[in-house]
Amino acid sequence: MRKMNYLFGALALGLGVLVGTLGVSLLTNSSSPTSFISKLRGQDKIQTVSGTVNDPIQTPPLDPATAGMSESDLHSLSNKDSLMAQQVITDYKQNIGIFFGAWKSTDMASFRLKLAKAYTGDLFEKHARRAEEYLVQGIGLDVSRIVFDQVDVESITENTATLRVDYRYTARDYNLTDGTAVGEEHEQIVQVRVNLVKQNSRWIITGESTIQ
Repeated sequence: MRKMNYLFGALALGLGVLVGTLGVSLLTNSSSPTSFISKLRGQDKIQTVSGTVNDPIQTPPLDPATAGMSESDLHSLSNKDSLMAQQVITDYKQNIGIFFGAWKSTDMASFRLKLAKAYTGDLFEKHARRAEEYLVQGIGLDVSRIVFDQVDVESITENTATLRVDYRYTARDYNLTDGTAVGEEHEQIVQVRVNLVKQNSRWIITGESTIQ
């Protein structure tokens, strides 16, 4: 009986060590499905990137091809609407840069102040709630590269617009205390339909829905 107790005790100890080791591994390995990067935008497609990416954030030039509007689309618009469509695209890309830049904020007040330049409404609050979960732990996000593969203007009025957007970004977790990027780099693919509203001559993101 005593031998059986020893045996069960040894098994329990071994299992505890194994579970503890796995837990630490999940916390420290940024490629784990439970990592900050994988949770940042929900169901986005994530790929581990080998090597180091040092390119700055890239914004393609705003011509009809990169803007996602064909020449026939542009011809069908008035000059005023065409200029407005390009302004929406420019502001949207800047908003994405602001969004990722906010993830290096060391406190929620700073995060919300920065994010308010790019987002509004319920989506603003959703991003703020998600950020608080990580920023209070000293974890942010370091984005080294953004590539916009497609930005289509689906509809536009004087004060509202809808875009269909595909873009990719390369990111690592970011230690807010040390101010350093940590873990493996990942390329994340985002495919969304975006709603924007015009506020004080600038287009702000008010809604996003993932395209499957």
